[in-house]
Amino acid sequence: MKIYSCNISDISSSEFTEWFENMSNSRKESVKKLLIPQKQKSKIAADNLCRNAISDCCGISAEKIEFGTEKNGKPFAKGLDIHFNISHSGDLVVCAVSDKEIGIDIEKIRNINPRVFEKFADKKEAEYINSHKNGLFEIWTLKEAYFKCIGTGLGADIKNVSFDITESNVKCSEKGFNCLFRKIADGYICSTCERN
Repeated sequence: MKIYSCNISDISSSEFTEWFENMSNSRKESVKKLLIPQKQKSKIAADNLCRNAISDCCGISAEKIEFGTEKNGKPFAKGLDIHFNISHSGDLVVCAVSDKEIGIDIEKIRNINPRVFEKFADKKEAEYINSHKNGLFEIWTLKEAYFKCIGTGLGADIKNVSFDITESNVKCSEKGFNCLFRKIADGYICSTCERN
């Protein structure tokens, strides 16, 4: 697995324009529908980051990469035997690339209603959240990465998978997954989940 990242605040408007022109028509349309400039920039940067990450891993020109979407909405690179996943929060965009199914999630640490965890955490996770400064974001990013890995996205079954976190290990309640925290930048929590 390889992790790639970029900070959209470091990207010039001319680069955004060039990257936008390299996108497929359907992806351009999805960018145009976004009303918030920050979200538009994140989507453009994500497309470019994925292209370059896949290009780096597969030895194919970034311009030749075509994306498709599975029935569940998960993107894939047409004709390539590679898995990737993207996430963005704040100014950061991340992309994970692997030869196995992969999910990644990044969250900017921010003030959030501490009771929100009741919607997604089981009892043991709630204890962890209450006793660790960034526990809420750690549990949330692990769950998001897991559901992105399996391709379903978050849903009503969010409490059906749980994580046990120790100082040296993250254990998923579902067998066959390797879940880890990734240090990307200060002020952010990032997790990956890869199918074994």
